[in-house]
Amino acid sequence: MRLTGLVRRAALLLCLVGTVPAAMAGNPVSQDMPDIALSRHPEGRWAVRYVLPVPARQLVFVRADARGTRARDWTALDPDFQLVVENGVEVVRRRDGAPFTQAVFTMPTRYVTLDKDYAPFAPFGDGGLLVHSGRFHACAERCPEVGMGRPVRWRVRLMPSAGEHAIVGGQVVAAVDFLDGDDGTSLYVGKATPVETADVLAVIDQAMPDGIRQRLQSLLPRLMALYARELGALQAKPMLFASRDAAHPGGGYGYQGGTLPGQVFMHIYGDHPAFATPAFAARMDAFFAHEAAHMYQHYPATDQAASWIHEGGADALAAVALQQLGESDPAAVGVRLRDARDSCATSLAAGPLAEAGERGDFDAYYRCGFVLQMAVDAAVRRASGGQCGQCGLFCVWRDFQARVRGGAPWTGATFIEAARQRGGDGAADFLMAVTDGKPDNPAALLADGMAAAGLPPAPPKN
Repeated sequence: MRLTGLVRRAALLLCLVGTVPAAMAGNPVSQDMPDIALSRHPEGRWAVRYVLPVPARQLVFVRADARGTRARDWTALDPDFQLVVENGVEVVRRRDGAPFTQAVFTMPTRYVTLDKDYAPFAPFGDGGLLVHSGRFHACAERCPEVGMGRPVRWRVRLMPSAGEHAIVGGQVVAAVDFLDGDDGTSLYVGKATPVETADVLAVIDQAMPDGIRQRLQSLLPRLMALYARELGALQAKPMLFASRDAAHPGGGYGYQGGTLPGQVFMHIYGDHPAFATPAFAARMDAFFAHEAAHMYQHYPATDQAASWIHEGGADALAAVALQQLGESDPAAVGVRLRDARDSCATSLAAGPLAEAGERGDFDAYYRCGFVLQMAVDAAVRRASGGQCGQCGLFCVWRDFQARVRGGAPWTGATFIEAARQRGGDGAADFLMAVTDGKPDNPAALLADGMAAAGLPPAPPKN
């Protein structure tokens, strides 16, 4: 898992079946899992009620939290219950050890950063709230091992207060009642009117700095329409969330972004002058463009060595998309390419790109992949007559995905052949030289390959 921003980018899997009752009929809830009901509680808190199908002596949470933030923040409505940490696992029990069928807790809705996990709540400055449902997954007695038996499902309900609505599965609903699984999903509850088009449903906090809010309101619908036009519409409407909590308790500031299939979210907390700068707004553009690109890549679980395709590819697709929309600074892109080239050369000097992850240098797949795919974009544009709208990296991705749908493996070799078809042997040979071996002079190889593809010279460092 990876977190972005001051804490890095995260990517988790989701199994969101849909709203009930239709979804429940086709994929029934696991009989031994408790029902989960979420609701607002007085004094700005939220409540979770667990209802077990049969009595049990304990509840164990799926998502471990060695720091015990649940035990610290959650308060049992019934004083006979306790939430304790045992061997790094948080457990709910009655103090007398007797079995039970219900347990209710309340908790504050403040934003907390967790180790390699999503925050349970992301408060919006306008009163809305993003809730991570996976935080509340719990099992009676013990949780089944991952991959053992049939998928585990929880029935999750969330009742907004009067005047509020909820958003789940790309739909605005009066109340939430659905089947949840795997790592959960993000549930929005509040009064904000989303920006909705045929290609996206976006909720942008009214408390966001004006420059960022206006920019995202303009950019996100156009960005998602471009991706859908170039790479094909998604089966379900994607959701994008941008929240701002200037009154973050406890001091401190930062930002954290994450993704789940079909949704991208960014939370800015605390206050800092940098949040109101054009540079930070451009960073938000790049974040949403990168993560949204992942939705359209349709990549499976792949060999780590192929990560340059989807991670570097998302960076490159985002850069190309923002260029086509007139929302990027060519000089800034040039600086990014220069820095990525230099960092990639350093990584290649340590060993082959295919082994970068094993060396603990996963970022090499971003840096080298970005350089390679921006070079492919330039080479294909040159081969197709140099007209911006004629053909470029999007064409290669369409061809690559068509090859995969036709039975070809999701590998570097398949992507390189798609690049060869559109950009010629020079572009393909450059990709092979960088990805398939250990060059004697990585810096020269990258500089020559970028120049041959038609990328403009990198700006000198100050």
